[in-house]
Amino acid sequence: MRRRGSSTIVAPGLALALTLTGGCAFEPRGALDDDAAAPDAPGDDVDAATTDALEPDAAPHQVAHVASADATLGSEDLVFDAAATIDTGALTVTGITLPVGVELVAAAQSPSGPELALLRVRGLTLAEGVVVRAIGSRPLVILAETASIAGTLDAGARRDQPGAGGSGPRGGIGRGGDGVRDGSYADSGGGGGGFGQPGAKGGDASGAAGGEGGLAFGDPNLDLLLGGAGGGGASSSGCDATTAGAGGGALQIYARTSIEITTTGAINAGGGGGGGGRSCSLQYLAGTGGGSGGAIYLQSPVIASAGILAANGGGGGGGASNDHGGPGGDGTATTARATGGTSGGATYGAVGGRGAAQVGDATAGDNGPSLGNGGGGGGGGGRIVVSYRDTLEEGTVSPSAVKRQF
Repeated sequence: MRRRGSSTIVAPGLALALTLTGGCAFEPRGALDDDAAAPDAPGDDVDAATTDALEPDAAPHQVAHVASADATLGSEDLVFDAAATIDTGALTVTGITLPVGVELVAAAQSPSGPELALLRVRGLTLAEGVVVRAIGSRPLVILAETASIAGTLDAGARRDQPGAGGSGPRGGIGRGGDGVRDGSYADSGGGGGGFGQPGAKGGDASGAAGGEGGLAFGDPNLDLLLGGAGGGGASSSGCDATTAGAGGGALQIYARTSIEITTTGAINAGGGGGGGGRSCSLQYLAGTGGGSGGAIYLQSPVIASAGILAANGGGGGGGASNDHGGPGGDGTATTARATGGTSGGATYGAVGGRGAAQVGDATAGDNGPSLGNGGGGGGGGGRIVVSYRDTLEEGTVSPSAVKRQF
């Protein structure tokens, strides 16, 4: 029988199944469990244990970042069994039809911060093999009774397109510094964006220092829910502009009863890869910086993860030579660093830096050869917070998470 403060769960599968099919009124500040309201009488242990299994405890605390008046759940379940996109700017969901009783609305962040998009559901289910993208200008907060994730919930950036609530290229508090131009041919790379970790410096060129990596910013506990920063740009003199990587998005899931992430489940808030330098007539440009990882915040009495949470930085773009430099890789739902973009050729180009991840910090772009072009710096990692009461199975996280018990 589960008691307040205990880490033992009776029949979790049964409890999850029942809460997915049966609604429960939401009380933002929680409610007493059955044991507190009416202590067990002698000889009632079996009945009390059954009651606890059928009616899991409510979370007796305020939902992070959400005002009490806005912290309400939907009245119907939402099942993602096909690919879908949640746009927090337009407040739309495409790919599926939302049931009556499920809504996506804007709300102020409490006590301050960027405006949020609240997805209110009863039970949330993301099926295995299904990818749901979260894009748009606002961080996404999902409010549910239970959440079960066997597919991928992806608020990561895609190159220069930020995830939900992330900053665009060259944007955000921790944005990477821009590379500069020296003479007709030598260009330095843009720096990677920073957030939970600093971004890395762009590669130097002859007479031109690479853009500085963006600084880490914000609070490890994510007192403000916001996404990552963009990488720094590079000179576009004589060629079409090349675009830096965008910041990873910000995603929060609150579940009053439990959050389950299976072995096939993943939540991603990686930064975007920086663009490679362009090669055009008698001009070769440097690579741009990768975007930083964004934010993931999970809050529930029971968090059981056998999957992965990742907010890795994006890789920096490669410097151009006779060919374009390659783009840096996006931060993905793995523990590996995103790759830096390839050099456009050994004569003038250089390789981009790698994004930060569990295995290591972001790396600087390579310096360009004489009269050459530096690679962009890799983006820093984002921030991950898991807030639980009774049970935490952390699973795999990249970079490491802040664990908080209430």
